[in-house]
Amino acid sequence: MRAAVVAACLVAGTAVAQRSGPPEQRMPRLTCRAGYLDFEAVHGLEGVRAAIRQALEQNDPAALTFLGERLSEVIGRDVEAALQVVTWAALASEPELSVLLGGLRNSEAVKDPRVAARLFTMAEGHADLEHQGAALVALETQEHFDTAAMDRLATMAKEGTRVPGVRMLAARTLGRVMQNDFQASGTVTPYMTRLLDIARVSTVSDVRRLAVEMGSYPAARLEAETVTELARLMREDPDAAVREMAALVMSNGRDTNAVLQHYAESFRGEKSLCVRAALLRYTLRAGGAEALPQVKEYARLDRRFEQDFADFKALYDAGHTDFDRLWPNKRMRHRCPDESGT
Repeated sequence: MRAAVVAACLVAGTAVAQRSGPPEQRMPRLTCRAGYLDFEAVHGLEGVRAAIRQALEQNDPAALTFLGERLSEVIGRDVEAALQVVTWAALASEPELSVLLGGLRNSEAVKDPRVAARLFTMAEGHADLEHQGAALVALETQEHFDTAAMDRLATMAKEGTRVPGVRMLAARTLGRVMQNDFQASGTVTPYMTRLLDIARVSTVSDVRRLAVEMGSYPAARLEAETVTELARLMREDPDAAVREMAALVMSNGRDTNAVLQHYAESFRGEKSLCVRAALLRYTLRAGGAEALPQVKEYARLDRRFEQDFADFKALYDAGHTDFDRLWPNKRMRHRCPDESGT
């Protein structure tokens, strides 16, 4: 009965919007939220789940969005409530699964070690791949992973399943928590070590690329060991997209001279036009105007980049210094990333 009342309230809000608003406005006006919250307080967690099921039956996405947020509020810091939601989720099917774990993901209780442990168990051992993926997504809001947790995610990304999508989610979860941890503590190296290990051993190019890409989000200054491994990937990975992504991430290396040297070596051995174009622009991203002589050497080695050198020199001569602002003013002269193959 409670679910029916809540769902009726939400649907009524939708109907009002459709009657009173302009024809093109179809977003529901959830005018009964305040009353819903008063009613919800009596019924708690069970009531939210009943309302979610009712909203699923009525195919009401606005109600589901609201109820997912409400689920996070009701769970709050209550670890027992969070564990109950994990239990429900383990037996639920989509789309209820995503609503339940999405609400859990944004609660405070998800950071409790007992809740995280249950999510890891689901990610590693559930028979259904959708449950594995949803559990990994729910872990993304963790503030920190210890060594064991990082190793478990790395194992899942490398060999935990034959499905590339789940492997990619494991790598993404590791990267997302790295970003959370970096913002709080400045820590990236333990995470990057594992992400680059995934990139080194995975047989799936999309997994390798994503593992490298996750290193670009914290915008952290990378230490020599990490730069060396990125340089190896930049030279040796069989997939051009992985090599290009390694070049991007390496531009954040702490030792700029070492980074520029790696770029110069890679450019000489690189066969892909698009990867060479990436090496050129990331050389300037890392080294600024002082790296123009190196770019001039690229243009001498490959005449297809002569005009690129001229473009960048003119921009720097005009007083541009910030690469992120300079780059949008650069004319695109190559069909990238349309080039396929190696």
